Amino acid sequence: MSTSSGSPRPQEPAYLRKVLFAVELLDAVTLSRVSQGLKVVAEGLRGTPIVNAGGLFVWLDEDVRRLKKITIDPGTLPYESVELAADELTLPLTTTELTLPLTTIELPPRVDYTFAAGMTGLRGALIEERALPPRRPVPVTDAAVRLRWLDEDGVTWRDAPTRSHTMRGGSFAAIVRLAATDAPQLDAAGALTIQLRARRGAMGERRSAELKLPQGRIADPETYAQGPGALTFAWDELQL
Repeated sequence: MSTSSGSPRPQEPAYLRKVLFAVELLDAVTLSRVSQGLKVVAEGLRGTPIVNAGGLFVWLDEDVRRLKKITIDPGTLPYESVELAADELTLPLTTTELTLPLTTIELPPRVDYTFAAGMTGLRGALIEERALPPRRPVPVTDAAVRLRWLDEDGVTWRDAPTRSHTMRGGSFAAIVRLAATDAPQLDAAGALTIQLRARRGAMGERRSAELKLPQGRIADPETYAQGPGALTFAWDELQL
């Protein structure tokens, strides 16, 4: 996920003329800035990014028209790889801009992310269809998945801000990061009503049946009260 914004404070014009643009990487769970342990590449540019004192990845001035895309390799960090095309970034429109062109990118968590107490979400898997032994289910990889939750009005569905992707084996981690003003509908046990939304390119988007998700916890297949199979989603069972 990415958002764009200007620099929070004025920059010296002489400095800005040397900087082409900047990228801010945030942990999508904690919203803390991440600047170490990743490899960030701007395909098409000659220069490599410099991490400034504030933890931003900045590229020095060159022909921005050569830029094709930005790729982020998390290495051993528990985040997904991210790729953004040039037209998804905030880039300079002129050579005399007095605000730093800044793109903020949230790094979705992988299934091996260590979630702190208080975060709501689930670890699950997406497969093509359920199979009886000895057949093994076929995993769906590289599908975009996100959760949505039912508002307190009992009618409106709200999309969680973080979109994750299925990894090898179809596994994924999806979170519901609630803002202070969000008011989900809670049952007597304090659980949210959620659905999973999954998108597969030209195959479009589908949604799961409703599930109950304990607030402030990450549900795992082994411990989920509705049974381990409830967090394995079959594409052919999802609704259009």
